[in-house]
Amino acid sequence: MRTQFRKLSIYLFILSITLFHLTAAASADNTLTLATFNCEFLTRPKVHVKFGLDFNLGGSARDQWNQPGFRDQKFNEAAKAVTQVIHSIGADVIALAEVGDERDVAELNTEIKSLGLNYPHMAVCDSADKTTNQYVAVLSKFPLTDVKRTIDGREGYLKEPHDPETEDDTGISKGMRVTFTAHGKEFLIYVVHLSSERGGYEQDQQRISQASIARRHYLPEVKAGKLVIVAGDLNDHRGQLTLLRIRGLDDIHEDLIQTGHTQYFNKDKLDTRWTYQYEGVRQQIDHILLSYSIKDACKRGGIKAWTVEHGNSLASDHRPLVVELRLRD
Repeated sequence: MRTQFRKLSIYLFILSITLFHLTAAASADNTLTLATFNCEFLTRPKVHVKFGLDFNLGGSARDQWNQPGFRDQKFNEAAKAVTQVIHSIGADVIALAEVGDERDVAELNTEIKSLGLNYPHMAVCDSADKTTNQYVAVLSKFPLTDVKRTIDGREGYLKEPHDPETEDDTGISKGMRVTFTAHGKEFLIYVVHLSSERGGYEQDQQRISQASIARRHYLPEVKAGKLVIVAGDLNDHRGQLTLLRIRGLDDIHEDLIQTGHTQYFNKDKLDTRWTYQYEGVRQQIDHILLSYSIKDACKRGGIKAWTVEHGNSLASDHRPLVVELRLRD
């Protein structure tokens, strides 16, 4: 009898451990981790900027970088640095800004795989930016479908306030949309890199107009109840006009959630809510915005955000933003 009782106790113990691991696995299976990371000129034609050189090379520096194989070698060095950061994040889906074309992103992805992190699915936008040769891209553990490599459309703006003769128009030169299915739910992610914030009022207005274009594209999908994500380098910080426009806080339609809000960060990490430092000022200009339908699809308190301090100046002058979603069954 004692032997049978001991066997039964062992069986129940093993069963309880098995059930615990199955429950933990089920919980983990319902977790989706998103990230966005500006890789700072990880594009072969302009990768020299990463090494502290002028945007337009001249003199002996130009001669050196034009030597056969030299630029490829330096690109590979920079890609390895970026790889270390991406590997440390380990996101399921990551949106990348300031990367190169498909060849460059494929080489980066190979480096990532060499460290044991596998993104079998990737997509790169069709960039209209012929000055910086920058693109945006998505790396994903899930298949990417319905890939739209551009975000089309034009929007007008005034270069000078109160002067209608300065009217111009703009499009989104680096943007894309892809669809992926994770844990039985279909998500649409828009990845955009908006105009720089260093060009003063004119570029501020251009950036707001680009935000309008992105809003115009995703809004019908939000209205249809789809799970929509907007991610990337928006070149403006929380509460500024670009963010108000792209989120929809200045119109009557449903907004996007700002995951940079205090409620999504741990209380002891509120001072880390920045992704870029310029002239000593720290701001969050890289964002992951979510439709309310995603919040409804998450468990209570199931949205968590954090930034990643990597300390690798060759990798980027930006910090990645990561958002974890704990989805309902």
